[in-house]
Amino acid sequence: MTNERFMELVNMSFSALKNNCVTLPEEGVTLQVLEAPLVGFASADDPLFEEYKDPEIIGPEFRTPEEYMTGAKTVAGFFFPFTEEVRSRVRTETEPASPTWKAAYGLNTEIVDAFLDELIPRLEAEGAAVFQPNRDPSMVRKTVPTADGEDVHFSVSWSNRHAMYAAGLGTFGMHRHIITEKGCCGTTASFITDVELVPTKREYTGVYEWCQRCGKCSERCPGGAIPENGLRNLKKCSAHGGKVREQFGGMCGKCLTAVPCEDRAPAKEN
Repeated sequence: MTNERFMELVNMSFSALKNNCVTLPEEGVTLQVLEAPLVGFASADDPLFEEYKDPEIIGPEFRTPEEYMTGAKTVAGFFFPFTEEVRSRVRTETEPASPTWKAAYGLNTEIVDAFLDELIPRLEAEGAAVFQPNRDPSMVRKTVPTADGEDVHFSVSWSNRHAMYAAGLGTFGMHRHIITEKGCCGTTASFITDVELVPTKREYTGVYEWCQRCGKCSERCPGGAIPENGLRNLKKCSAHGGKVREQFGGMCGKCLTAVPCEDRAPAKEN
């Protein structure tokens, strides 16, 4: 299978989605939730996957593509941007829990799963084998306190964001989200396959290269979880997110909109 054929199947699968919309009763409108994905490929034997076992990166729980799937050749990463119709509303809403974000973000996993359920049978029909680590019952996620106790680190057996970094889709930002050519306001997916596809060239060498450290996400964070010159504190973020869910029945997500990297990678453009 060629990269071009893979993308044909991606486009067919996305076009076949029937659940990629949400209705906002307050406005009486129905919006498309996600745009078609950016797609990138990494070789399954890329040294990065072994490096991810470092406790300073992900940790020993991380499993390489070959450890998940014998004969693994490629890791495919996907970034689905939220549509402008969704982002423009979230960008200007002032409530602690944006009604639009609650409705749209609340569906993102369901939509992505539906996409994968469309795509993978098409790949299998052409002879590909696919393994989805995030749907594996053995998936591990450990919360590890930092040495000073001020933050936490998540050591997981698989990470979509790190798969995307390896697959040339973008780098991390101060907010710890991936910044792609279509920004950071989106959702992710990845899987492993035995199809050998041409890896996507990584147009960066630094983990935070596409973050211009402008501090706008810090200004947007109502929980004070993003220091002006540092990375999002996951402990503070989780605590604030828990309060928002408990008090308002929604989700925060403020650091993903009304920031320069919402829908592009300004540091890459400079």
